Amino acid sequence: MAARHGTGAAYAVASVLLFSGFTLASRLGLASSLAPPDLAALRFGIGGLLMVPVLRVYGWRGVRWRDAAALALSGGLGFALLAYSGFALAPAAHGAALLHGTLPLFTFAIARVAMPGAPPSLRPAGLALIAAGIALMVFDSAALAPPRQLCGDALLLLASASWSAYGVLVRRLRLPAAQGAAIVAVVSMACFLPVYAFLPGKSMLLAPPRELLVQAGVQGVLIGAVSIFVYTRAVAALGPARTALFTAAVPCITTVAAVPLLSEWPTPTAALGVAVVTLGMAAARRAGSQT
Repeated sequence: MAARHGTGAAYAVASVLLFSGFTLASRLGLASSLAPPDLAALRFGIGGLLMVPVLRVYGWRGVRWRDAAALALSGGLGFALLAYSGFALAPAAHGAALLHGTLPLFTFAIARVAMPGAPPSLRPAGLALIAAGIALMVFDSAALAPPRQLCGDALLLLASASWSAYGVLVRRLRLPAAQGAAIVAVVSMACFLPVYAFLPGKSMLLAPPRELLVQAGVQGVLIGAVSIFVYTRAVAALGPARTALFTAAVPCITTVAAVPLLSEWPTPTAALGVAVVTLGMAAARRAGSQT
């Protein structure tokens, strides 16, 4: 059991690094010449192609079509399109706090509905702090920023709910991590790329080769394939709620890194919101839970 938890913790830490890089790289790409559909095409196209051989090995064993659709919608299409659209409208500090910082809150709520008989997994005081941090971030957007940033905040919260639903679903289905990641990547690719092919004004065709190569590596390889596998392995070992708590470091890491990389200085209210969300994630943990 200890070895399993140690392995799960290692995958969860890797998820933290990937999530921080996801926010920063996405903001960099969107601040230059790429648009949300372009990043999604890189994520689904490259990630899907990489995972086709994996899906051929595992097949669809134990997965109904409706479950496969739910996995792809929550962990792929829904999450990515909502997140990229939110990143285009809100700064990195908001992206980190509202997308990754709220994972324990949404995971707890969704798990209560999906698995009503399971014991409580998170401390109410921690969840209350996360909710307070969200309120601070929303106030920051409503009072000090244009309306488009408030819309970005809403999209980021929806993306967090989508990813939380994926974590709970993959735990319920008890799929091998590689199979779950392959289903998400391949089904998302098959659904999105035909739509993208008919979208007008693709910015990907005009992007500098170096920028396109960086985004292809981050979005397509690290996020489109590796991150789903890593997070699924962590969930299998630790449970969705405890895995979500490891993302407590994401808001602080991303907010600090956004200063030199993106020249984005958080407002005092946003910085306080990041701190409160991080504290809430750390305080929410209830030892011994696998929910």
